[in-house]
Amino acid sequence: MNKNNRKEQLYHEAFKLFLSKPFEAVSIADIESASGMTRGAITYYAKDKLGLFYSVVKHYLVDTQNLKQKITQTEFDSMKDFIEAYVNGCQETMNRFNDVGKNVQNASRAYMSLILQICKYFPDLHSQYLENRNQEVIIWIGVLQKAIERKEIKSDIDIMNTARNFMNLFYGQSYIDSLSVGLNTVELRMQLMNLYKLLRI
Repeated sequence: MNKNNRKEQLYHEAFKLFLSKPFEAVSIADIESASGMTRGAITYYAKDKLGLFYSVVKHYLVDTQNLKQKITQTEFDSMKDFIEAYVNGCQETMNRFNDVGKNVQNASRAYMSLILQICKYFPDLHSQYLENRNQEVIIWIGVLQKAIERKEIKSDIDIMNTARNFMNLFYGQSYIDSLSVGLNTVELRMQLMNLYKLLRI
């Protein structure tokens, strides 16, 4: 197994452990057992448990939730096309999460709990997480502005608040669905499209 695969295996297994239990309850021995790696091999990728936690949280929670990672396309013919790409990106992210989080009880709830731990342990990652949200607002604003220019949607809308409304639909749906089995992208698509239809000329 090459170094990248070993690192991915370590992150994968450590993430499942951090989903299953709070940080304090996960031991290096747990990580050794789950990953099949020795303590020396683990410390090659992270100097200690906190360092591993940082890397895993950044990889699975911060970086993957960056909208630019979910949607690589930059130009769209319509706002409707952007919404479709947005939902598809959310579904792909969910698929990756479900692959890593399978066999973890209440994985979606645990994911939300893990997000809350970012603020406690890593203020800098929390700032990055919030910056992702700010960048997402900017992207939605750009989509709305282009839709207005194309005369696809009404021009008399409050663009900033409308951008936040689209974002809040995603985050609200994510939170509600985290209490059950995880984000329902069919429902998310319907909610986003309903708001879009209200904006149409």
